[in-house]
Amino acid sequence: MSFPVTFGLAQVVLLALIALALALLVSAVLAARHRRGPKAVLGRGAPALALLLVATLLLWIATLLQTYLGLTGEITAAHVVAKPVAGQSDQLDLELTLFDDEGAVDTRTTHRVEGNLWVLQANIVELHPWVNALGFHSGYKITRLYGQRLDGKHTTQDHIMLDGSDRDFFEDMNEGTWYTSPFVKSAYGNAVIATPGEYDVLISHDAIKVRATS
Repeated sequence: MSFPVTFGLAQVVLLALIALALALLVSAVLAARHRRGPKAVLGRGAPALALLLVATLLLWIATLLQTYLGLTGEITAAHVVAKPVAGQSDQLDLELTLFDDEGAVDTRTTHRVEGNLWVLQANIVELHPWVNALGFHSGYKITRLYGQRLDGKHTTQDHIMLDGSDRDFFEDMNEGTWYTSPFVKSAYGNAVIATPGEYDVLISHDAIKVRATS
């Protein structure tokens, strides 16, 4: 299960400024306790308060932006090229490329599925917005590939399991494990269904989706 993190340099710098401001405030309090005079207290306390207020305000703005990006941002998790098999009905050849958290190619495989449509399924662990604000994208794992027929008839081919089994994930759901965590809003399986073509497979904060690239 991947939980991409987008906690950037801006948040680190702002947190460092807040830490510096708190250190100056502590220094001012210690100066007051040792009776070094109001000038010493103001000399350290006033800049510390100003720095703390500015850094907190900027961190709040950055957090709002991070929340927005976490709720609206999309991660490219895979790329699919699906083509009908020449001379055979209800058969598709697929080239599936999976990407890691950094956007680099993780695996590239080819598959043949039965049907006129291809289906890619993923496990989704949706996080609460306040967790997104910390820079964490909702978790995901692409787990299954299979085909469907346009005429509605069932296929005889088993699902192709990707990146191991998802049995543990759904067993945890049955036991309510995912819902005991204060960080998780919901957990479920989600799938996209598409016709032959070339697509990017994207993961948002709560769903898997596809976007045609040609």
